[in-house]
Amino acid sequence: MRFQWLKDYQELDEQIVYLKWNLNKSRLERNRWVYGDLQNVRLEKNSRASSLEENMARIEQEIELLEEQRTEMLAIINSFAGIDNEIIKKKYIDGCSLDVIAEEIGYSASYVRQRHAEIRKTLDFLDQYEEKMQDKQNKLIEIDDYNRNASEVRQISLF
Repeated sequence: MRFQWLKDYQELDEQIVYLKWNLNKSRLERNRWVYGDLQNVRLEKNSRASSLEENMARIEQEIELLEEQRTEMLAIINSFAGIDNEIIKKKYIDGCSLDVIAEEIGYSASYVRQRHAEIRKTLDFLDQYEEKMQDKQNKLIEIDDYNRNASEVRQISLF
């Protein structure tokens, strides 16, 4: 497949976002047990809640590993030559508009749009990627909201 690197990068990025969301959810649950409505409930030895801290540490390690892999993958992607690779990288990894891409690489906007349209015809997974980008943004906003309010000790609900 011609742009398999993009699909691999997208899958890696989705894994990282999911793990961050899962970590956020675990933190919310932990806060319920420590500060919230469950603080007076006794934990069972083998319950999910009793291993929450261990699970969070495991998720954090996995996120760190995947982010290192993403950094390595970006270094490889940045070494690829060719205008098509440059357009795809700037559009789907860097998030640039086609007009900005044209300006940065020194081609006309109409030529970049034409190349992008031709590339899209051969890459059916790009449509799915653009749909998933909105979901990713929503999850990142949710994580940011939690992190902004993390210092507040208050009742937190998972629902």
